[in-house]
Amino acid sequence: MQIQLVRSATIRVSMAGVVLLIDPWLAAKGEGRSYAGEVRSPLVDLPMPVEAVVEGIDAVLVSHLHSDHFDAAAAAAIPPGTPVLAPARDVAGLQALGVRDVAPLTETATVGPVGIVLTPGRHGPDAVLPAMGEVSGFLLRAPGEPALYWVGDSILCDEVREVIRRERPDVIVVHACGADWEGSAPLVMDADMVLETVRSAPFAVVVATHLDAVDHATVSRADLERAAAGLDPLERRRLRVPADGETLVFPAVENRT
Repeated sequence: MQIQLVRSATIRVSMAGVVLLIDPWLAAKGEGRSYAGEVRSPLVDLPMPVEAVVEGIDAVLVSHLHSDHFDAAAAAAIPPGTPVLAPARDVAGLQALGVRDVAPLTETATVGPVGIVLTPGRHGPDAVLPAMGEVSGFLLRAPGEPALYWVGDSILCDEVREVIRRERPDVIVVHACGADWEGSAPLVMDADMVLETVRSAPFAVVVATHLDAVDHATVSRADLERAAAGLDPLERRRLRVPADGETLVFPAVENRT
């Protein structure tokens, strides 16, 4: 399995011969919105041309419709005929953005040999949930491949802990920028939550993404690397903080179905 971090939360996952693009945010630097009223996001350019981001993809997964997870640039770039899978609540919104081949993902779906399970999350503390709305993650499995849990825009909460406990994924992708909304931080995991995830899942590699791209972040890559000094050496090896454009490779797993 290969996971390529494009930028922020956007990743390409290649497993069992299938390429999935998750939460494409493809606006050029400064062409999105400001989430903190300071500077327009994204704060950095894409590390590759948009055409390379969508090249060869078999499907797109969308977790929710916040503008840093799917935007008009993504809607325009997705090749015609590429299936877009999203929670049923977001289908109409995607269609309004001009996405034609969108299908509701209620609980499970398949793309070739890859099984997809929709997972729950909490986009911040209780006080902000009415404003933030519902979010989802994805559990991806394929024969012989590591099990991947893409947590999505969620803090470390009971729902996420239960998925980790029950499913014992080999790889966990977390959003780690500790984003703030009008003083209600974090909306996604902060450094302490990332380290707790590493410590509580000794069977998994934890990949930290959604960093250094939005203006309401409270945690940077540098901050997370400094915090990770508090992990013991074995734990530290299980935390990966990829750069934009970097591809992580995970070996096949025997007897994984």
